[in-house]
Amino acid sequence: MKVVKDAAAYAIENLAAAGMKFYLYCLVLLIIAGVGLSGAVIALAEGHVHSNMSDMVPWGILISGLAFFIGLSAGATMVGLLIHGFGRDDYHPIGTRAILIGIMCIFAAMGCVMMDVGNPFRAMKIPFLLRNETSMFFISSSSYMGFMALLMAELVSTIYVTIGKAGVRGKKIAKILGIIAVPYALIVVHSFTGTIFGVVKAREMWNTPLLPVHFVTSALASGFALVILVTIITSWVKKKELVSRTTYNHMGIMLCFFLIATVFLDTFDYLILRYSGTVEGIETWHLFTGRYLIVFLINMVGLYAAMIMTMFKKFRTRRGLFIVSVIVIIAIAAYRINLISIAQLIPLYHELGEIQYIPNAHEIAPLIGLIAALTLLYTILTKVIPLEDKVHVTHE
Repeated sequence: MKVVKDAAAYAIENLAAAGMKFYLYCLVLLIIAGVGLSGAVIALAEGHVHSNMSDMVPWGILISGLAFFIGLSAGATMVGLLIHGFGRDDYHPIGTRAILIGIMCIFAAMGCVMMDVGNPFRAMKIPFLLRNETSMFFISSSSYMGFMALLMAELVSTIYVTIGKAGVRGKKIAKILGIIAVPYALIVVHSFTGTIFGVVKAREMWNTPLLPVHFVTSALASGFALVILVTIITSWVKKKELVSRTTYNHMGIMLCFFLIATVFLDTFDYLILRYSGTVEGIETWHLFTGRYLIVFLINMVGLYAAMIMTMFKKFRTRRGLFIVSVIVIIAIAAYRINLISIAQLIPLYHELGEIQYIPNAHEIAPLIGLIAALTLLYTILTKVIPLEDKVHVTHE
């Protein structure tokens, strides 16, 4: 009971001390969230009649968002492994923030599913009522909920350690949870998300046993990039360094390795499509290099540029990593759109003719509203949850 009272007092004190800029920022996010999510309410009442999705393209921008946010969530857990598994104590100041980022991203992924289904209550049938243990949808949805529980447990145990209320056993639990979160996120959660697409034989770009591996590498790159980006923005806002210059350099090296693996798989995914000799593969290649060339270039040019930049030490600084992280996140978001939404535009029967899909405002607005709502929640939680912020004086 005393811990609860202390936590409540800490939250009230921090919220009371927050300045006018904080509350104006929260108000702007609240307005964006309200306007955007009103589109989800309309979809709940009227269905997807206003969207550009169809029976030919049933998985639109929201399912691309699902795969993207699941990857961000999985990749963010890498910070916990670096701290507890590899003894990188210099990452401690952003340890709790990384857990919060992971939780917000898994919420975003589940929100995308709920809005795509149209009726969120229908979506909950899969893990609780429609228990088909051989279904990839059942396995994935169950793994998402298990991941939420794991991250919440890791957050609570980390808070107890931060406020000094955890004994030897509590610290050991926090360490174990921080370590096992990574293999669970990558092997159980994100690999099975990739498997959902990989087992679909009708889609040329999906049906490959390497797709789960590809999901894992891109998750590590995008999730770690998001943690770096949030760390840098937080440092600018708080006007203090959360991590040292040496840590930024290490972050850049880690991100470079993740990008090398991602670039390798992306490149050969596209090359195999081009030289496969199959009708579907060649048509998919023409889509990427024709109607949707911009998305293709954002994906490939962005990843190559980010990879090359991280190979130079001058880009492994706070300013350099800010640019690199933004590029990585946008590039991998483009890949998710290419893989999921655009890859569906190859007609299963030639009699269907050319299939078109560009997400409209009725699909994009709820996604923006969801992001704004979770950004608002993250912002408030960083005020009410004890964090491990430390000042590191550096000179760039």
